Amino acid sequence: MNQATEGKFGLLAGMLAMSLDDIPDLPSYKAPPPGVYKLLIKEIAQKDINGKVALEVKYVVVDIVELAEPETPEEDKVAPGGEFSEAFWFNDAEKVEMTLSVLKAKFGGLSELLGTNNLLEILEKAEGLQVQAIITNRTDKNDKTKVYASTRDIIPAV
Repeated sequence: MNQATEGKFGLLAGMLAMSLDDIPDLPSYKAPPPGVYKLLIKEIAQKDINGKVALEVKYVVVDIVELAEPETPEEDKVAPGGEFSEAFWFNDAEKVEMTLSVLKAKFGGLSELLGTNNLLEILEKAEGLQVQAIITNRTDKNDKTKVYASTRDIIPAV
């Protein structure tokens, strides 16, 4: 590395002076095709999405257990390390009870492992857990090219 490069990039020069082979690839951020997956619950947090209050759950695909369509083309599959998320909306007071029921159905299967039946405690303790879940897909009602993943039957992974 020469002095001109060091001056131009400052303190970053040392970090940037790496072979591309040594830099990890970005994870994919696409909805996995329907099936059964082993997932890591990466993060669960409140998020503001388009001015609406939501709870966002971020997942990392650990392994594909079984695809609903075994002939799924390779380019449609999500490899281990791929990420996706789900959002649960709390902006409409009339729908909060339904949102809580959905969260109960999704994460209630973790209550025994986590030693609590308090939803907040389950969500706090679920970060970092490996789980098995069924993934289904839905398309955006306004843009049919956008596909979202939805989990169900979340249980501790074996």
